[in-house]
Amino acid sequence: MSIFEELESEVRSYSRGWPVVFDRAQGSWLFGESGKGYLDFFAGAGALNYGHNNPALKQVLVDYIQRDGVVHALDMFTVAKRDFLQTFRDNILDPRGLGYKVVFPGPGGANAVEAALKLARKVCTPRRCRTTTTSTATTRTSSTSRSSCRTPAAVSTNPPR
Repeated sequence: MSIFEELESEVRSYSRGWPVVFDRAQGSWLFGESGKGYLDFFAGAGALNYGHNNPALKQVLVDYIQRDGVVHALDMFTVAKRDFLQTFRDNILDPRGLGYKVVFPGPGGANAVEAALKLARKVCTPRRCRTTTTSTATTRTSSTSRSSCRTPAAVSTNPPR
């Protein structure tokens, strides 16, 4: 039995079918322990828009960590967040005349769903909009997303292990 089968939950069943343990990655390629390359169609479920270890980002990230930059701040104000927001405003929002606000959801899917539901509730009236949520075995749900559901099955917070 591998360490993955011994200690990891079976919730993420899709990865159990991959015939390899990945060791490194570059661009759109993943490399197994043997060195064989695999084209990464998964791409971090959309989180890797610039590919794995993009050279344009890699040194900047290493420099940030080397100077002990804050890597986990949630909703706190940081120099990095301020720099990002100023750059985003100056290069994206202002040139287009957009007065949008920015929200930084947490890393979990439930956080993103909760932010979307709160936004929908803020701008929609019950007669104009209806929100619907679903629950899958790979996503934990938040109390906000569960409260949008009408069926007890959709409210389950205990996915199979």
